[in-house]
Amino acid sequence: MTNEWANLPDNVTFTEGAQLADKLGLYLGATADKLRHLARSRKHTTWPFGNSREGRPYEYGKVANARTMRTEALLKHLKEHPPNPAGRGPDRKPRRKKQQ
Repeated sequence: MTNEWANLPDNVTFTEGAQLADKLGLYLGATADKLRHLARSRKHTTWPFGNSREGRPYEYGKVANARTMRTEALLKHLKEHPPNPAGRGPDRKPRRKKQQ
């Protein structure tokens, strides 16, 4: 854990995690929805959170109606597997022009 991560909460929701990731420069412009999308798109690859039945190293917690994640694990994941800064990936084939 780095010094700038020393005074962080143990667990964060997607909203708090996104704000923290943006503040620390790990995911610029992060929002809760963008972080949820990242979780869904990486569910079968590198995302560390899920159920123990899925073989994930960390389970989601629950506070009221919100899922929570271990702060240190989330930040470590974003540092080791940063989101694509350009957003979506490259086009698979050239775009077709609209016919009028």
